[in-house]
Amino acid sequence: VTSVEVPDLSGVSLIHDHGLWLPSNHRVAGWAKDGSIPRIISPRGMLEPWALQHKKWKKRLAWWLYQRVDLHAAAVLHATAESESVQFRELGLEMPVFVIPNGVDLPKEDAPFHPQSTTLKTALFLGRIHPKKGLPMLVEAWSRVRPQGWRMRVIGPDEAGHRAEIASMVDAADLSDFWSLEGEVSDDAKWDVISKSDLFILPTYSENFGISIAEALAGGVPVITTTGAPWKGLLDHQCGWWVNPNIDDLARTLAVATTTPLESLRAMGERGREWVARDFSWKGIAQSMIRAYKTLFTNES
Repeated sequence: VTSVEVPDLSGVSLIHDHGLWLPSNHRVAGWAKDGSIPRIISPRGMLEPWALQHKKWKKRLAWWLYQRVDLHAAAVLHATAESESVQFRELGLEMPVFVIPNGVDLPKEDAPFHPQSTTLKTALFLGRIHPKKGLPMLVEAWSRVRPQGWRMRVIGPDEAGHRAEIASMVDAADLSDFWSLEGEVSDDAKWDVISKSDLFILPTYSENFGISIAEALAGGVPVITTTGAPWKGLLDHQCGWWVNPNIDDLARTLAVATTTPLESLRAMGERGREWVARDFSWKGIAQSMIRAYKTLFTNES
């Protein structure tokens, strides 16, 4: 919503707002209040500890000016993982919470899940090149391990000039022959990139969900990520590694993953693909959200 004009909300029974902090979110809260319309908020990770510390003075000001009141006025909050729901409670938000993960687009059924055999295996980071994603930590871990027969592809849009910082670190660590920093790819090209990878790495400090993890698994690629992402299921389903967000743990895990036989990596990826197809398809997620909407109105009646 970008217009300052009040839209015609007659006949609107529910408003589902995504994100926080923006003037548009504040306007939507006002419209919901004026129209006595129940409002659901999906914070999308913007209340996670790391996110609250990022540009924290602006957020503290916004919190006391309007964001705190707008949140408390919501009928329901939507969390994409149980850990996000816990964070809501720690911030004193006591309204009901729906815990429903994001849905995941699945690759076409005839899409290849594994790269062609090659002497050089590929690890992939696919996402925003942003400080919270932990790429400096990955550069240091890779520099320590220097896995033989592996290359690292970092693909995604640059944010706040962070790509230049990573490129400088890669050069300083003498990793330029094994690391490539590439631009954003289209949705269609994304699946081709994933299909040509043997391992996915997201060394993040904070994720409310981590859609790129789900997409990598949907493409049959095992994952290394951190406890900053709510993906303990990687361990439960034996399709990846879930480690503390620090250089030592990441380096140890990288050493294990890059010496795991290729056939074992592919078996892990296949287990991940089956898990995501079963539990994160859009059809199932949409049905869960519709049930949640109905619950809201049932409780109000």
